[in-house]
Amino acid sequence: MKKLILGFLSTALFLVLSSHTNKKADEGMFLLSDLKNIDLQKIGLKIAPEELYNPNGTSLIDAIVRVGGCTGSFVSNEGLIVTNHHCAFGFVQAISSTKNNYIKNGFLAGNREQEVQAKGLICKITQSYEDVSSKVLSGTTEITDPGQRLQKIKENLKKITEFENANHPALQCEISEMFTGRTYILFRYQLLKDVRLVYVPARSIGEFGGELDNWVWPRHSGDFAFLRAYVAPDGSGAEYSEKNIPFKPKKFLKVNAKGVRENDFVFVLGYPGRTFRHQPAAFYQYHEQYMLKYISDLFDWQISTMEALGKNNDSLQIRYAGKIKSLANVTKNYKGKLQGFRRGGLTASKKKDEQELQQFIMTNEALKVKYAHVIPRINDLYGSIIETANRNMWFGQIYSVCPSIGFASTLATVKKQYLSLDEKDRAEYVKKTLPKIRAALSKYESQLDEPFETAAFAKMVSDAQVFNADNHIKFASSIESGSGKQGVQKYYAGILKKSKLTQFAVMEKMYEKAPEKLFTLNDPLIALVETLNAEVSSDDEMEQQREAELNQLMANYVDMKSIWKAKQFVPDANSTLRFTYGYIKGYWPNDGDYNAPITTLKGVIEKEDGKEYELMEVIKELYAQRDYGNYLHPDLNELPVNILYNLDTTGGNSGSPVLNAYGELIGVNFDRAYTATINDYAWNESYSRSVGVDVRYMLWILQKVAKADHILIEMGI
Repeated sequence: MKKLILGFLSTALFLVLSSHTNKKADEGMFLLSDLKNIDLQKIGLKIAPEELYNPNGTSLIDAIVRVGGCTGSFVSNEGLIVTNHHCAFGFVQAISSTKNNYIKNGFLAGNREQEVQAKGLICKITQSYEDVSSKVLSGTTEITDPGQRLQKIKENLKKITEFENANHPALQCEISEMFTGRTYILFRYQLLKDVRLVYVPARSIGEFGGELDNWVWPRHSGDFAFLRAYVAPDGSGAEYSEKNIPFKPKKFLKVNAKGVRENDFVFVLGYPGRTFRHQPAAFYQYHEQYMLKYISDLFDWQISTMEALGKNNDSLQIRYAGKIKSLANVTKNYKGKLQGFRRGGLTASKKKDEQELQQFIMTNEALKVKYAHVIPRINDLYGSIIETANRNMWFGQIYSVCPSIGFASTLATVKKQYLSLDEKDRAEYVKKTLPKIRAALSKYESQLDEPFETAAFAKMVSDAQVFNADNHIKFASSIESGSGKQGVQKYYAGILKKSKLTQFAVMEKMYEKAPEKLFTLNDPLIALVETLNAEVSSDDEMEQQREAELNQLMANYVDMKSIWKAKQFVPDANSTLRFTYGYIKGYWPNDGDYNAPITTLKGVIEKEDGKEYELMEVIKELYAQRDYGNYLHPDLNELPVNILYNLDTTGGNSGSPVLNAYGELIGVNFDRAYTATINDYAWNESYSRSVGVDVRYMLWILQKVAKADHILIEMGI
């Protein structure tokens, strides 16, 4: 069931490639191969196109790096990376304590020796890409059964990926689906596995306004941070080692300390996540009426519960900080999306488009024979999904809301596989699987918090016990409710107390001394999860059938739209490297409410209240003295803080460099305005606005607040 939901969310969709002959921004997160279709000079670029992207040489693209789930860019030839504060937040949290609260006070490495490893962070640089569609679709032409066709595609994907990774051991090779069931691109990435923290500003700077200002404009946040990538002495990607040396990128960005003015041309390069703009109407209906509200409500509950548990407990507050930040970001985003659905009438508009598309198909006999069934069948499949929406979403969340269930499920799965093998094959399976168990155990150990988890389990079970008959969950109804939620909580606490999985010293010893026992472990928590997994597995066959049929139907759906609109398409965002452009531009989010495109330090001072809008004394002193260095905005006569622009961005663009017409860094993208949270489904020039931190504010913070002149010097300032 988890796979079902993720499958729907990850289906590749499509955007219409608009004309590029006007001065407005265009909808589109363009692949590098699509840049040839854009008149770059006409839209405002002042450098040669090959300086932006040159497949046969060095260009700006080589300065862009994927930073975990965010984007970053190199700003020196010593591997210095600029990205967002919120992208580095979890790594600062990991090294923070009540004694050294780097979350609150910020982190600065005065020299290379003081830089601290960002454990678990891997950066990726796109080295090359190749269309492998013919290889992926090889052998599928004569297959009529959707399930068999999809299985063949998956087999080909696995075979090609394994071959590429074996032949490029220094790279990570991944295949991204661009056109559902039809077009696939192989990307080769260089991995940087040793990444260290250089500078992360204090929370009152990097997260000024907290959740009150998240997804909001006007904004006044210094959401930036600096990292450094290291490699082995021979230049190869390597795990953390004191012997490693700074990575030397092929290209790094020049920082323009003069920044930008209103109406200036800007562009962004980055790794945007997922957008869903051309999914069918039924997909929109599922998201608007079910998924978005369910997830945002559940995340709200988790946040309030963690805040209550962490009240007056500094240690728990540090422990919960990253999780709360992540959940709050999503839930506010989803609420914005719901507003966007209502304001734009997107689902109704999508249904109207599909009615017109169906009428177009039915007027042509050849198209009618081939496509008449497509939209009705998509609606049928989503109808069955909507009928069991609560059940689907509950199964999709229980494994993450309760980390013990997630880890126990990992062990239950490997146990089932292990016991199904012949004796001669078990040793090899243990050897192959142990690293995955180690990773899962390490993650689980960092996540387990029994007071929160028992409350979460009770909430999930209580919710499921009142689902209607179509959404009945046997696992939940089989648990004795006793005295309501308190009874369920007490029951689950007893399971955790008896389980070896929560006894990390025991688990570590077992892993080191007798790892085979992990594959045959009889444990009350595993037994509980085996019951849950059995029920989830009962839905697998139906899920797989729907996945296979939708894969083929969506390929036909795009064909139909392409014929109907007679348009050229580019793939929707899917975490691959993209280009988008626009202009520094304000907008009217609501009637009578104009938002200017540049905020200043004056606004920071005006917001300061010592609580939600906390401000360092040094910043207030510098403001009082008007000590802005060389970073004054010539038109506003103030220090610029954040900028607003009409680019097409989404999640994953966090940390993307905002570049001027000459390809120089003038800001770092970190957010969207509330009205632009709907970007994942629909982009509109009048209300889609993205937010970045102005480079002048970044440089001022480094120079005047952090006293980090060594970073400025390294960047050539």
